[in-house]
Amino acid sequence: MQLNTPTLKLAYLTSSLVRKLRLLERQEMACCGLPVSQAMVLQALHKSGDSLRMKDVAEVLGVVQSTATRLVEPLVEQKCVRREQAPEDGRVVVITLTPKGRRWAEEALAGSLRWSEEVLARIPGERQAEVIGALEALVGAVDDCCSGNSEQVGCEVSTQSCDPISRGA
Repeated sequence: MQLNTPTLKLAYLTSSLVRKLRLLERQEMACCGLPVSQAMVLQALHKSGDSLRMKDVAEVLGVVQSTATRLVEPLVEQKCVRREQAPEDGRVVVITLTPKGRRWAEEALAGSLRWSEEVLARIPGERQAEVIGALEALVGAVDDCCSGNSEQVGCEVSTQSCDPISRGA
């Protein structure tokens, strides 16, 4: 395989970017002493307007519902979220941010905005829109790659992640 192919470059660049973003994410979300996965639950709830069905929490995080339930449980114990039955259907579980959970989600978001601002400041102003557009295209392509087509492209159904390196791209 040629080392200069666009496919190989994309595989290496995305792998490097994901590693670096995970490190940044851990640093910024450590403000509340939560694991990144639990902080992501709080952020998903905050972004949605403070409340989601458990099924939707799992979908947003790209995990199975039992994993979402395990992630939510410590947040319930820490009084960051409330778990309630939906009034219209007692079989449906709804997760809602508490004031404490909202505050922690906002702190995590503020951290993300800080590092996003720092990164963007290092990109020349005339290229910022181009970079953001390219990232939007990449996210769209990854979404297309992994949605409902997991066996064909090597995506894990439970995590909905595409890993081009493991597929030999």
